Amino acid sequence: MKYVLFLLLCLPTLLPAQTAQSAKKYEATWEQTRYWDQINNADGRFQLLSPQEFEHQVDSLETELGQQAFHTYFFKTPDPRKAENVIYVLSYVDYPAGSLHHDSTELVQEFLTTTEEEAIRSVGGTLVYASEKTISNYPGRQWRIDYNNDGATARTLAVVAGNRYYELKVFSLKSSGPNKAANKFFDSFRLFDPPE
Repeated sequence: MKYVLFLLLCLPTLLPAQTAQSAKKYEATWEQTRYWDQINNADGRFQLLSPQEFEHQVDSLETELGQQAFHTYFFKTPDPRKAENVIYVLSYVDYPAGSLHHDSTELVQEFLTTTEEEAIRSVGGTLVYASEKTISNYPGRQWRIDYNNDGATARTLAVVAGNRYYELKVFSLKSSGPNKAANKFFDSFRLFDPPE
């Protein structure tokens, strides 16, 4: 009984110390401190949430299908140690009519799987997971690759809408593990009607 009384008397003094220590351990990530703006891009025909404004770059790529304009929207977080993800990217490219279309189910699946395999080879990484995903009724695929001796992670969401290929990526330090910011970025992605 004395022991219980002692605990009841001491408990209020122990709780504030415990709470203060717990509060010190939790530090909000960069993404958690930011207001996520909704971006509506009419030219790119997409909508998503982002914790920072994107830079936009257009590169001309010579491919087997001819010259193509590759649009890239990206930003790098200011302090990788405080962020869940280091780099956020959205890119898209329009393929010539008849070469790729979301209605060509087998062709799209093969294209997305080949893209995933090429991504693994390009970073010398290991595939952690991959699965099919539908975005705004268009076929897609998502995957995660660990690379750099398991010191970094690349998460990708790839979608084909009309003859346009979209790719969202986040790059993070492995120590961040699964993160809510990547999920929020990917889950917010919506497409307008594809270009004809």
